[in-house]
Amino acid sequence: MPVSKFISIGQHICFLTAVIANSLLLYLIKIRAGSSFGRYRIMMICFSLYSIFYATVETLTLPVMHIHGSGILFYADSFLKHDLTWGMVIITAYCGCFAFCISTLAVHFVFRYIAVCRSNKLYYFDGFKLYLWFIPPCLMFTAWATCIQLVYVPNPDTRDFFRSMTREVYEEDIDTIAYVGPVYYTLCFTTCIICAYKTYKKLNDFSTQMSTKTRALNKQLFWTLGLQTLLPCLTQYMPVGLLFVLPLFEIEVGKVGNIVGVTCCLYPAMDPLVAIFMIDRFRNCVLRKEERSKTRSGRKSAYTSDKWSSNNQ
Repeated sequence: MPVSKFISIGQHICFLTAVIANSLLLYLIKIRAGSSFGRYRIMMICFSLYSIFYATVETLTLPVMHIHGSGILFYADSFLKHDLTWGMVIITAYCGCFAFCISTLAVHFVFRYIAVCRSNKLYYFDGFKLYLWFIPPCLMFTAWATCIQLVYVPNPDTRDFFRSMTREVYEEDIDTIAYVGPVYYTLCFTTCIICAYKTYKKLNDFSTQMSTKTRALNKQLFWTLGLQTLLPCLTQYMPVGLLFVLPLFEIEVGKVGNIVGVTCCLYPAMDPLVAIFMIDRFRNCVLRKEERSKTRSGRKSAYTSDKWSSNNQ
C-alpha cells in the first residue's frame, strides 16, 4: 500500500502556511521592526528566507521514512522520486537543512549575547561583517550534504535489505527510487545554551544601564529566539533522532515513521508565527491593536532614534 495521501496533503498545507506566514513576517519586519532592531533585523530576514527555502525543499522531497529491522529507509516521494540524479540532490539538500538550521540559530544566540552583554562589540556585525557570520552555517550545510552524498548513497547491500519491504509496503522498486540513510549530529546546541544563559542573566540584571524599552525589546527577542530553537528540537531533531535510536534495538515501527515527515514540515510553518505573536509590535499590527496615527508617528520617531537605538541595543 503506497504512502497515505493524508501525509502528502498535510505536507502541502504546511508548505503553503510556511510561505504565507514567513511572507507576513517579512512584511512586518519591513514596516514595524524599525531601527530599534538594529542589524538583527537583517538576521531575522535571512532566517525567514531560509524557512521558505526549507519548506520548498521539503515539498520537493516529500520524504518517506520507514524503520525496517535495524535499518532506516529514507526516500523521496515527490515527482523526483524516480530521478536518481536530481532526486538524490534534493534529498541531500533536505538533510543539509537540518545542520544549517541549528547552526544559524547558534549565530542568532551569539548576536543576542553580544547585543545585551557586550554591546561595545556590536561592530562585529557592522556592514559586510554581518554576512560573514552566515559562512559557518553554509559550511555546515555543505559538509552534511556532501557526507550524505559520499557515505549514504544507495549500494547493493542496502538495496537487498530493503527490497522486499519496499515492494510489499510501498509498492516501489528499490532500484528505481532515490533514497539514502542519513545521520544528523551537531554541537551547536552548546553555543545556544551558553549564550542563552549569559544573555538571560544580563537581561535580569537591573544594575545594567539599559532603557526600559530597550530591555523589553531585548527580552521579547530573547524569548522569541528561545522558542524558535525549541521548535525544531520538537519537530525535527527529536523525531528524527528516534528514527536512528529505534533501529539500534530493532524496534520496528514501519510506516508510523512517516509521521516524522509531517512533523518536519510543521517547522517552517510554525516558526514565523512564534516571532509574529511574541514580538508585541508585530502582534499588535496583525491584531489591529494599534491606531494608524500611532503607527505613522512610530515610523517617524524610528528614523530619528536610529543611532541611539543601535548603540543601546
